[in-house]
Amino acid sequence: MPASRPEVLPPIDVGAWTRVGSTFQGSDPKKLNDWKMSAAYVELHAGGKIHKKVGVTLNLNADAQGYGTGSPTAAIEDAIIQFDLDDAFHVWAGHLLVPVDRANASGPFFMIPWNYPGIISVGADTRFYLPAGEGAFGRNNGVVVWGDVLANKLTYLVGVFDNGKGETTSPFYSGRVRLALWDTEPGFWGNASFFGDKDMLSVGVGGEFQKHGSATATGGDKDYAEVNADVLLEKKLPGGGWVTAEGAYYHYNVNDGGLSDSAYILAAFATGVIGVGNVQPMARYQYFKLKGDGQPKPMNFDAGISYLIKGPALRLLATYSYTKLGTDATGADITANAIQFGAQAIFF
Repeated sequence: MPASRPEVLPPIDVGAWTRVGSTFQGSDPKKLNDWKMSAAYVELHAGGKIHKKVGVTLNLNADAQGYGTGSPTAAIEDAIIQFDLDDAFHVWAGHLLVPVDRANASGPFFMIPWNYPGIISVGADTRFYLPAGEGAFGRNNGVVVWGDVLANKLTYLVGVFDNGKGETTSPFYSGRVRLALWDTEPGFWGNASFFGDKDMLSVGVGGEFQKHGSATATGGDKDYAEVNADVLLEKKLPGGGWVTAEGAYYHYNVNDGGLSDSAYILAAFATGVIGVGNVQPMARYQYFKLKGDGQPKPMNFDAGISYLIKGPALRLLATYSYTKLGTDATGADITANAIQFGAQAIFF
């Protein structure tokens, strides 16, 4: 019999992803009378197979601006061992993305607006709508079981994660199901836009739960829960352009005074090639509702334009953002205005 040949595995994938940006905004956030560098962010990606059904992913990131604090930071973004047993059944473990909604799955590089997730970049770094179980960069330590079924039309993801509060409290559970009705959308990762590569109509639902996961104002705690739904529609047009519409809704069960509901809608249009790329204007509106009478109703509006030289791999952006966070002690609106310019480049 002929000698068996050793299994040849694909080469390791490496990549570098970079975003740089600047903001016109004053010390009084209502005014546009000052300028600063607001983004200098990089991710280093590496991954590959060590067995035909076992892979490894290691992603690092560094932020020269330190979320606007001026102090550089560096961190492990992903550290995953991947058991890919079948298209319909994968087990990934380590420090990895929490599967819950489209925004968290796509991250800043694969969504149309420059601001990720949105409101945090133009007035106050509140992050009040992100649960503690979704750690920095939407990641946490845990295990996710996921798979693509029904001819890659349906993807399910279910995970259990460290709560970050010690062994005496309950774990954090999260899950998501998405259904692609036109072109397929398989895989663990996600996009908030396919930048003209696909005709996409995809609907997703997700949820999170942690027992005693939300502290109350009186010092006790209650269970934390969240459910959400989102839809993405993207359609190619004659001449090389495309249109995008996206919407999402979130409902939360948290302590009194905490977040009750939030939602956003987005609309964008990309032209055919003009020069070396596509021109893409867009608008996005977000709102947040807090529990209790007399609570503020924060909102954010972004209007921007992108020049897509190579889709998400090389693009330039300019954005105007308006944020309203509520009222101060005198009843005056707490608002912020910002004009931002950004560029991102991805080397796969």
